[in-house]
Parts: sequence; structure tokens; C-alpha cells
Amino acid sequence: MLNAFASCIAYAFVAQAAQPKSIRIYPELDGHWFLDGKLAFGCEVSYSNGGKRRTPGYLNGNLSWRELIVECEQALLHGDELLVDLYKVRQNKNTLVLRARHRDNPKVETTFEIKIPPIQSIRVLLPENMEPFYGARIEPLISLEWANGVRYTYKAAEASALVPRDSVELYFNANRVYDGAIQLPAFNLNEPHTFSLSVLWAGRSMLHDVQSFAYRGRDHRVWKFKTISGADARRQGKAPTGMDGAEGFYGAAGADAYEVHVCLSMNVDRTQLAVTATNGFKTFTRIFKPEEFSLEIVALGGDGGDGGRGGEGGPAPFDDPYRAGIGGNGGRGGRGGKGAVVTFESTPECEAFIPCIIVNNADGTNGRPGQGGRGGVFSSGYGVPTFFEMLFPSRNYDGAPGEE
Repeated sequence: MLNAFASCIAYAFVAQAAQPKSIRIYPELDGHWFLDGKLAFGCEVSYSNGGKRRTPGYLNGNLSWRELIVECEQALLHGDELLVDLYKVRQNKNTLVLRARHRDNPKVETTFEIKIPPIQSIRVLLPENMEPFYGARIEPLISLEWANGVRYTYKAAEASALVPRDSVELYFNANRVYDGAIQLPAFNLNEPHTFSLSVLWAGRSMLHDVQSFAYRGRDHRVWKFKTISGADARRQGKAPTGMDGAEGFYGAAGADAYEVHVCLSMNVDRTQLAVTATNGFKTFTRIFKPEEFSLEIVALGGDGGDGGRGGEGGPAPFDDPYRAGIGGNGGRGGRGGKGAVVTFESTPECEAFIPCIIVNNADGTNGRPGQGGRGGVFSSGYGVPTFFEMLFPSRNYDGAPGEE
């Protein structure tokens, strides 16, 4: 009888200690629910005895959803996921309101408001393999990024895009484009040979992007002016017994590209466009038909050489087994050379073609830093090294990689 009474007391104590105290909602805030309308979430209940339990699914817990009541006026609950009505969210000042309470303890409740994150950037670009030939049909891409890091890129003409079409305004030159597809005009000698694409986030004039593109001619040419790259540094040798490894040699700097001078001229009847480009050592020249002209000039700075590996630390002397050398630091990579200055000389009737010339005159890349040398091997003293020590010898510190 006494045991039964004690059991009842213990049960009552445990039940009292395990009463729900508070509840929290954890939504997937770094996801893209505001695009596809699917928001994963979970709830966590804290108890008066200090314990916590979480719902299954998104939070991977063991608290049954049947113990909770979840309500949301802008979404339907489907397991641990909300199917969000984005139209209702936008009508509610871009805010999703989620409420949860404990079924047996209604006073244990909470409310969580989730704002659609603001747009941070918007860009307009052409697909990688889409060439803007005269008379071609193009479908620009729009790339968006939100404050929570979510990025989304889609074709402006894509009917199934997750972004409402009235949220973005697309322009070809100064003309508004409504269906997302653009028919480029045929070649006209007296019209500009470049075009612009602009995109604007509706209602926020400061959030926009403008890009200029040259029409691609059928006779497209790429003229490359080579620049000498810096040599890679050789690796340092092993240090003598008991000495630290030497610092790695530096990679050689890449050469600066020579200035490129471009000349354009046209014959009297304006049917031939003569183009010449030279850096004093190499010259390109070609006669183009104006309607087929398309040119890219590549005049990069030379790449820097890779830094050399630091020297290996010397082994410990036989009579001082703990004085192995430290590995030498790796050498610094050589700096990249400067890209070429490109200048133009043109007759008045050719000036409209200068923007059609794509110039790639980026600086060369810096060489990679060299690896640090290995630390020297500690000696086993006067004893004979074990087989394990022969396979895995103890070493002093390795050198650090070279500076970037």
C-alpha cells in the first residue's frame, strides 16, 4: 500500500515537472519560400523541468504535431511545411504571420512574423551561348538576389518564372519590353551598332541595371596579343643537419602588356571597313564588310610565376636528437602584369563602330604561393630507430605557405 502511494506521488511529481512552459517557432528563414510558396518550419516546446522537445521533420525531433495547434491566415499547413499564398502575404505588407499553441495548455502560445526579404540587387544579361546577331531574336536573363542570400535567375520570357511579371520592367534601349523576348533590328549603317538592355524593379527606381552589348557580326574575329608570363620559382634544397630550411624563392612577375593601337577607316562608298591593331611587335589587319564586322581584342598582362617551395628543415644531429630544423616558408607568387592600354584612331564615318570592339585587357593573375618545406626529422638518439619510426618519422614544424 505504501509503495502504491509513493508511486502516485512520484507520478504526480513527474507530471508536474513536465508541464509545458513556452513554445517557439523555427522557420527556414534562409530559404526561398517567398518564391515557390513552400516554407519548412518546426516548433520547440520548453518544459518547467528544463527539458525541451522539438517537432519531427524540419527540426528532426519527437514532439508529435498532434500536441500543437498551428494557425496561419496566409498559408495552409501540410505536415512540417506551409503552403503559402504569396498574394495574401503581399496584401499583408509582405508579412507572413504564424501562430502556434499547445493543445492541452492554450496559454502556452507564440506568434512569429516573417517578412519577405528585400531585394538587394537585380541584373540583366544574355544567356552564355546566345549571340546577339543583327536580326536575331534574344531572350534576356534577369538575375535577382535577396537580403537573405537567395539568388534566382530566369528568362524574362519564361511564363513559369517564380517572380511575378509585373515586378520587373525590361527595356530594349528606351523601349519597354512586355513579353520578355526581343527582336533585334537588321543591320543599318546609319544606326548605332550597339544596344542596351535595362531592368528595373517596379516601385524601386534605385534598384536597376543597365548593360550595353555590341551586335555580333558574322565575320567575328579574336585578335590576341600574347604577353610573357613570369617564371615559376625553383624549390629550395634540404637544409644541413640541425638548421632551419631556407625560405622559398619568389615567383617572377608577369610582364606588363604593351600598348595596343587600333585604327579604323572606310572606303569611299562605305562598303569596306579596314581595321588594323598593333602593339609594335605584332600586327593584325583585316578588311570587313560593315554588316559583318565583329572584333574582340585580347591584350592581357602576363601571369605571375608560382612561388617556390621552402627548404626542408635539416635532420637533428645524432648527439642532439631534438634539434631538427623547422621547414622554410614558401615563396611568394609573382604579381600579374598590367593589361594593355588600348587606344583608337578612327575616321569620322567609323566612330560608330568603335563601341563594337570588345576589349579584354585585364591584368594577369598573381602566381600561387609556394608550399612550406617539411620540418626536419627528429633523431632517435643513440638507440636504433624502430620500424614505426622509420615509416612515420617525427618532424619539427613545417614551414608556412608563401604570402598571397
